[in-house]
Amino acid sequence: MANKHLLISFFFSICLLSSAQVKFKAGYIINNRHERTPCLIRNIGNEESTMTFEYKLNNSKNIQKIELSKIEEFGIEDELKCIRALISIDMSRDRIKNIKDTLSQWEEGHAFLNVLVEGKSASLYSYHDYGTPLFFFSMEDSNIVPLVYKKYQVEPTPNFIQQILYDNSFRDQLNMYLACDDKKNADGISYTKKDLVRYFEDYYQCKNDNYTTYKSIQVRDGILLLKPGVSLNSAQFEIRNSVDAGPMICFDKESSVGFGIETEYIFPFNRYKWSVFAEANYLAYKTNNVTVGSEINPPSYTGHAIDLKSIEFPVGIKYHVNLDKNNRLFVKAAYVPYAILSESYIAFSKSYRENFSSSSHFLFGFGYNYRALEMEFRYYTPTDITQNIYNRGSNLNQTRFRISYAFQLLGGRRFQ
Repeated sequence: MANKHLLISFFFSICLLSSAQVKFKAGYIINNRHERTPCLIRNIGNEESTMTFEYKLNNSKNIQKIELSKIEEFGIEDELKCIRALISIDMSRDRIKNIKDTLSQWEEGHAFLNVLVEGKSASLYSYHDYGTPLFFFSMEDSNIVPLVYKKYQVEPTPNFIQQILYDNSFRDQLNMYLACDDKKNADGISYTKKDLVRYFEDYYQCKNDNYTTYKSIQVRDGILLLKPGVSLNSAQFEIRNSVDAGPMICFDKESSVGFGIETEYIFPFNRYKWSVFAEANYLAYKTNNVTVGSEINPPSYTGHAIDLKSIEFPVGIKYHVNLDKNNRLFVKAAYVPYAILSESYIAFSKSYRENFSSSSHFLFGFGYNYRALEMEFRYYTPTDITQNIYNRGSNLNQTRFRISYAFQLLGGRRFQ
């Protein structure tokens, strides 16, 4: 139960840290009178949302929410641009009983749109606050119209999907309005930001015309790292006989050097702040010094010794705090199963030895990155590795300081 509470508290701290990381950036707002005002802007939600932005005027502490009715445009120079526009959204159901129900039901309303690609002859926009990403485009000074796409699930009876239908009219729209030559067509693209942004970029490059792709929505790739590391391990072991209510036997805390390898995948969203990792690490712990009560190595406990060798396999998540291009802080949590090697043992006398049982626990850590170099401190929750020994309960306690170096295997430019 204590471990569960610790895990909940750790993830709550990550959420608070994530919120604290949302920073204001230099930008601008344009009000309904077309007046442009420099200000500081931040997004308190996810990066795709256009309804969760706040701003404050320069040299002011008063934070205001960007309201649809009062602001017609806001942005961060060369990074983000959002405009207010009258758009149409298809409100028809995507779960239908038969093919005849695939009729669109368009409703109009004002919304903030993210400008993805902007140019003189054509522009691409996105809207994410409806639930699923929707995309729109405009030609020169024409109105903004939806790129039509819909996925229908034909359900003659509830929870029985007979057929899936797609309305890919957006491809016909692109072929009609943004065709540069016979070699470039939209027949093979998907209704995703990645494909649509690249299609508009290809269109402008084919026309040899100027355009802008805003940095906040540029397509990024995830990053795969391989990180060999060395660690200084500190371990202590305690065991008690639960039948005769004997005293707790505390084996001395010992330090040892360990080695390991880690793979980490850093997700491209949210400025590369989240990642998942998996490791394999070697641990050794050996001592024949014990403390029982206040006595150190009492004569009646001569022969007690522990020799533990294990390989752990942590799997977990990591949250990064970007300080600048080269410096990052992070916190992490992982589930840690491990295997104890067969030569390991605990001795209760010179003639009585027992093996250990493999177990699992959790680790929590924090650390610092300077470019590819990483340093971290870890705390492991206690674990019982003598469940195979009758009436012997134990705690293995560990902390660790680890240094690793990252080699990038896949992905684009790191941490940008």
